[in-house]
Amino acid sequence: MSLDHIRETILAEARAEAERILATAEEHKRQRLEAAREALTMEFERRRSRAEHELRQRADREIVARRAEHNLALLKQRNEMLNSLFDRAAERLAALPDDDYCAVVGRWMESLPADVGGRVLCNERDAERLAPLVERMNEHRAADARLRLERHDGPLSGGVLFRAGRFEIDLSIESRLRRLRETLAPEVAELLFPQQVTV
Repeated sequence: MSLDHIRETILAEARAEAERILATAEEHKRQRLEAAREALTMEFERRRSRAEHELRQRADREIVARRAEHNLALLKQRNEMLNSLFDRAAERLAALPDDDYCAVVGRWMESLPADVGGRVLCNERDAERLAPLVERMNEHRAADARLRLERHDGPLSGGVLFRAGRFEIDLSIESRLRRLRETLAPEVAELLFPQQVTV
């Protein structure tokens, strides 16, 4: 074998080895790039998913807050309408003609204990209107169970307060309508707002 041939063989083997090393290096580089691409894709997906989840949570919280605000505004509006309705009822009761007004207050006063006397407090305007009623009621009471009609300078729009010793019975228009409102508010609200739905 000649020297040139040996040299060519060695060079051919060296080229083959270099190509094999380059091919292996290229394969390693491709694998590393693929692994890096997969890692970046996974990290991107993880971050996108987390951001999407956080956005959904933020949107859900915002929706809940807006619903609460809406429902609160709706409730406030309903309460204002109910207040207005019961305020008008109080005004109409107080403005009844004397006979009708005395009949209403008289029915309320039937709940007073017949064997206990005391003070019947009313506002300035009602003192004259209710005097005949109290006189009629006293006709059927014992001397120690008589009612005394007195003017009351408190915020009564109508009706009476009965005071005997240390107890008081509130028969004012305000308290009667307040109790009535507590009882009837759900029904009245249903009649006034049949199709309003909270969100």
